[in-house]
Amino acid sequence: MALESLFNALSDETRLSIVLLLINHGQLPVQEISRMLGKSQSLVSHHLSCLRNCGVVKVERRGKYSYYSISSEEVAGIVKLAISHAAKYSQSILACDVLNEETNIKGVNIS
Repeated sequence: MALESLFNALSDETRLSIVLLLINHGQLPVQEISRMLGKSQSLVSHHLSCLRNCGVVKVERRGKYSYYSISSEEVAGIVKLAISHAAKYSQSILACDVLNEETNIKGVNIS
């Protein structure tokens, strides 16, 4: 299902961090995203490829550099709405037994 895949793409910590950076800073080159996240350029490029394939970000070539930005206002709106919802319901979300159980099974810590 495409919707599930979109949310899976956004659920990865590195990809979500990239999306939040782009929402807050606009267009950024891979090198700057990498520096700001403290992650390797190859890892960031890998995650940007996923986000581009999912239609979350777009890329613009300028000379030898690639600048990434959020693909549309709809994507930015979805993320901003999710931020608002998470802030409003953070205690309930973090206390969700089902999510915590699923996270423990996968070996990932969401808190």
